[in-house]
Amino acid sequence: MASFAVLFLTLGLIIFNLFQSSTYKSIDTDIKNQVVSIQKQPNMKKRVIPDPHGPTDHFQTNTDKPDPKAPFQASILVFNDKGKLLNKTSLGNRYSVLKNIKLNKRALNEKQTLIINNMNFRSMLIKVSEKNNNPMYAGHYVLIMQNIDTQIQAINNFEKILIITFFIFWIIALIISYFLARINMLPIIKSWKQQTEFVNDAAHELRTPLTIIQGKLEYMLTKPNKTILDEAEAISVSLDEVNRLNSLTNNLLVLARSDSATTKFNFELTTPEFFLKDPIEPFKDIINSQSKVFQISLNHHPTLYLDRDKIKQLLIILLDNATKYTPKNGTIKIYDQIEGSKYQFIISDTGVGIADSEKAKIFGRFYRVDKSRNSNSGGHGLGLAIATQIVNIHHGTISVRDNLPHGSEFVVEFPIKHM
Repeated sequence: MASFAVLFLTLGLIIFNLFQSSTYKSIDTDIKNQVVSIQKQPNMKKRVIPDPHGPTDHFQTNTDKPDPKAPFQASILVFNDKGKLLNKTSLGNRYSVLKNIKLNKRALNEKQTLIINNMNFRSMLIKVSEKNNNPMYAGHYVLIMQNIDTQIQAINNFEKILIITFFIFWIIALIISYFLARINMLPIIKSWKQQTEFVNDAAHELRTPLTIIQGKLEYMLTKPNKTILDEAEAISVSLDEVNRLNSLTNNLLVLARSDSATTKFNFELTTPEFFLKDPIEPFKDIINSQSKVFQISLNHHPTLYLDRDKIKQLLIILLDNATKYTPKNGTIKIYDQIEGSKYQFIISDTGVGIADSEKAKIFGRFYRVDKSRNSNSGGHGLGLAIATQIVNIHHGTISVRDNLPHGSEFVVEFPIKHM
């Protein structure tokens, strides 16, 4: 708000000063032209008229008026050295306004603004050379005055308009800045909220295994005479929780590095068979050992620009999820297709599926769908968040849809590199 105020105020002052200086410059230019015109009078052509009181052959010269005539708004006053006004006749009706003006020799060749009878004049006093061709000016002081009431009124009106406009636009700017600030703060507030939730969820996830490990160790301390074999179960549980902590901290480290853009990627031109085969093979035996069906249908070979190791990590996350949440005798399938300039591979399962209201949330950190994705599965709710970051780095998309009649399909899409 302060920035907008300073900006408009500065802009208004600059415009007003430019307008005011331009107006006075125009007035001073007119006065200067008058000065030049007076100082460079052409040779006067004497015009004689008969003297009505003398003989018919007697003439007098008509030199009682300055030449050339001043512009409509300008008045020219001619003084002798003693300050006497010499051209009363040529002033006409203006004489009644200007008769009280006195000769001020100290203001010679200086531009001044005078106020006479509530009227504003811009003036300049010059001393005309005795060699001037116009005897009315020659050797005398000439005061050139130009009425500037119209210009001052224009300046005042412009100032009022500028002030009103300033306040109107400042109020508009305040309203706009308020809404812009709200809009700009939305992602910050959202990020802050997500960060707070992330810290709380991370603390909760860390607290659970630590509590279990602490409980088991304290229990074993109560039985110092027991052998390792006797406490094998407690030790096994503690080791499982240690492994969970390891997995959790590694995932947190991956997300932190991705957030700070310190993760190194090794992009290269490749085709699907070079990054799909390695992560798929280990899952064949795992899925078959759990009495589940694994179907593979990969038939396309477009050129892609990817980090193969990161895509393998992405596939492991998706296949691991599909394996965890698919019941016995269920089917897990991976297949690919090309849609326009995009390559897609889809991993489907026949689990309980994901409600429409949950589909946009499952890619968040520490988020689990209540019925199917819970802590008993051994996950932390970070896998899909990591998968999303990997896909985003590759300028791709990841989404989830229903696998009718039941189950889910995760669709990963990458742009095809045209050679």
